[in-house]
Amino acid sequence: MAVGTRAQLASAPPLLRPPSTRTTRSRGEVAVLVVAAVLVLVALLLIALDAALPDAATVLLTTLVVLTQLRPADLVRSRRGGGDARRPVPVGLGFLVALLATAPLSCALLACGLPLLLRAARRTSSPALLLVVAVRSAAVVLGARLALAVTLGAPLTGGPLITRQDQWPAVLVAGLVAVAVDVVLRTATRAGAGRDSDARSVGLADRVRLTVVGLVLVMTAPALTIAANGGVLLLLAVSLPVLLVRLTTVIPRRAGRRVLSDPLTGLPNREALHARLEEVLAAAPDGAPGPGLLVLDLDHFKDVNDALGHPAGDAALREVARRLVARSPRDTLVARVGGDEFALLVDDGDRAEELADAVVQEMSRPLRLGGRQVLLPASVGIALAPQHGPGATALLRHADVALHQAKEVRGRACVYAAERGEEGAERVRLLGDLARAVEDSQLRVVYQPQVDPRTGALLGVEALVRWEHPVLGPVSPDRFIPLAEHSGLIRRVTEVVLETALGDAAGWRTAGFPGVTVAVNVSARLLSEEGLPALVTAALDRHGLEAGALVVEITETHVLADPERARAVVRDLRTLGCAVAVDDYGTGQSSLAHLAGLEVDELKIDRCFVTGMTSDRSLQVIVRSTVAMSRDLGLRVVAEGVEDGATQRALAGFGCHAVQGRFVGEPTTAAGVLARLRAPRPAAVPDVVATPAPRGALPAER
Repeated sequence: MAVGTRAQLASAPPLLRPPSTRTTRSRGEVAVLVVAAVLVLVALLLIALDAALPDAATVLLTTLVVLTQLRPADLVRSRRGGGDARRPVPVGLGFLVALLATAPLSCALLACGLPLLLRAARRTSSPALLLVVAVRSAAVVLGARLALAVTLGAPLTGGPLITRQDQWPAVLVAGLVAVAVDVVLRTATRAGAGRDSDARSVGLADRVRLTVVGLVLVMTAPALTIAANGGVLLLLAVSLPVLLVRLTTVIPRRAGRRVLSDPLTGLPNREALHARLEEVLAAAPDGAPGPGLLVLDLDHFKDVNDALGHPAGDAALREVARRLVARSPRDTLVARVGGDEFALLVDDGDRAEELADAVVQEMSRPLRLGGRQVLLPASVGIALAPQHGPGATALLRHADVALHQAKEVRGRACVYAAERGEEGAERVRLLGDLARAVEDSQLRVVYQPQVDPRTGALLGVEALVRWEHPVLGPVSPDRFIPLAEHSGLIRRVTEVVLETALGDAAGWRTAGFPGVTVAVNVSARLLSEEGLPALVTAALDRHGLEAGALVVEITETHVLADPERARAVVRDLRTLGCAVAVDDYGTGQSSLAHLAGLEVDELKIDRCFVTGMTSDRSLQVIVRSTVAMSRDLGLRVVAEGVEDGATQRALAGFGCHAVQGRFVGEPTTAAGVLARLRAPRPAAVPDVVATPAPRGALPAER
C-alpha cells in the first residue's frame, strides 16, 4: 500500500516538486487527457452548430459548475488509526441540472469536460480516478438531460428545454435522476474496487449522508432554473446561499491543511506524519513487512544559521526539502518535523536502508546559498515496523534513538537496536547531570604538555576538560562533549575551560614562567558567534594576561562548515593577538592552501598519522611532507600522539616545532605543570639534524 502519493507533490509549492514529476506521462494520463479533450471539443462543436452565443446567465451557470467541479467540498469522517477520510460532496449538482434545463447540452458537456482537462493537465489525481469521474459525469449529464426530454416531450439536444415557470417539476425529476445515476455508478465503482482501496472504505453511513446531501442540493435546481430565466442578477442572488455553503467548507479545509503542513517548506508536519503513520500501521496486514521510518537531522545547521542569519537558514531548509522530495521514491511521504529535522515514511521497510544511504549521499553535496557554498551533511536514524514498535509513537521514538547513534559519528545512517534505547534514556539522564555539573563546578581542567622535540623544553600546554561524575565516576570527554554540542551546553563548558586555563596561566606567569602558552578548543557553535572575540578579551582582561598567552584551537570540520565566517572570526582573534591553531589536521577535507587563506598560526597533525609512523613508510611520508609544506607556509607544526622516543626523534628531524603525547607527558594538573617548569630541563634529543627556524617560529627556536 502506498504511503505517499502524487497528491503530496501536487499540493507542495513548486519549489518542492522534483523536476522529473513533469517529464513523462503514463498511458492512463494520456488517455484521460484525450477523453477530456474530446469532451471539450464536442461541446465547442455543438455550441458552434447552435450558431448562437450563450447568454450571461448560461455563462454564469457554466462557470459555477466548473468551479465546483474543480474544488469540491468534502464530507469529513474520522478514520481508525488517525487521520481523516474525505469524500467529495456534489455541491455543483444543482447548478448542473439548472444548466441542463436552461442551456444547450453542449454547455453541460463543456462544464464537465473542462475541469477534467485541467485536473489531468495539473496531474492532481490519478489517471484511473479521472477516468472514473469522466464516465460518471457523462452518465449523470446524459441521464438528467434524457429525464428532462422525456418529461417535457422535447428533443434530447437543442436549446433550452425549460421556458416557463410551471415546468419546474421536470427539473426536479431530472435532479432526482442525476442523484440516482450518481449513486448507482458510485456503488458499482466500490464493487469493482480492490479490497484495500479507498473506494471500498466508504461505510454505509457515509453513503447515506452523501445521498441525502445530493438530494438536498438538487432541490435547489428548480429555483436556479427559474432564476436563470429571470436574468443574471436574479440567478446570482439565488446562487449566493449555495456559494456560502461552499465557502464555509473551503475555509476550514484550507485552515486544516495549514495546520497539518509546514509553512516554510510546504511539507507535511509532525502531526500529519504521525496521523499517516498510524493509518499505515493500522492497515498493514498481520505478519507482512511494515513501513520504514527515517528521521533525518542536519549536522551543524545551527552554526550555519547563527553565522549567516535566519533568512539563509530558511533558504537552506527549503533547499533541503526540495532535495529530499526529489531524491525519494514517489510513494514516500516527506515531512518536516521541526527545526532542522525531517522524516521520510516509506511503504516498504526493506527499502528504508537503501533510501537512507541515498539521502546521506545527497546531503553530502554542498548547498549554494546566495554566493556561498555551505556543507550541511545529514545523519539518519531508521526504525522499521513491526519489529521496532507496533505504534507510531514507538517508531518515532526509536528512530530518534537511532538518529542519536548516527550523530555520534555524523554523516551516516543507523538502524535502531534495542540496546540503544537504554543508552538513549541514559543519555538524557547524563545530559541533566552535565548541566548540574557545570553549575556546581564539577568540571576540572588538566593540561597536556607540548614540548620542543629537540630539547624537551616545555613550550605550552593544551587544556583538556574532565568530569568526575558523583555516581558514575570519570566520564569520558568523547561521551559528554557531543552531548554538550547537541544541547547548547558547549558554550558554558568552554567558558569554564577558558576561565580556568587562563587563571592557571596567570599563576604560571606570576611564578616566573611567562613563555608558556595555553591552548583551548573552541566548538563550531562558538566559532560561528560574533561574540567570541569579546568573550576571549573579557577573560584575558580578568586575569591580566596578554593575548599571546592563548592559542585558540579549531577543527577542520568547523572551518568547512562556513569558511567565510571562520575566516572573519580567525581574523578578529589574531587582531587581538591570540594565536589560532587548526586541530586534528588530516581527518577532514581541507587543504593546506585553504588553511593558508585563513591566516592561521599553527597546524596540529592528528595522532592517526603520527602514532606508528616509524614503522609505516606511507605515514612517515605524509607527516614529513605536511611539516615541510607547513613550514614553507609559515605555519608552526604540532604533532599529536607521540608514544615513543623514536617518533619524537623523527619529528625533530622533520623540523616539527612541538610534540605532545603519552611519551612526552600525561595530562596533569596546573600544579603538575608548575612542577615540570621548575624541574631541570631534560637533555636534548640526540641525532637530530638542525633545521633553520621559519618565519613565525616558537620563542624557544629563535
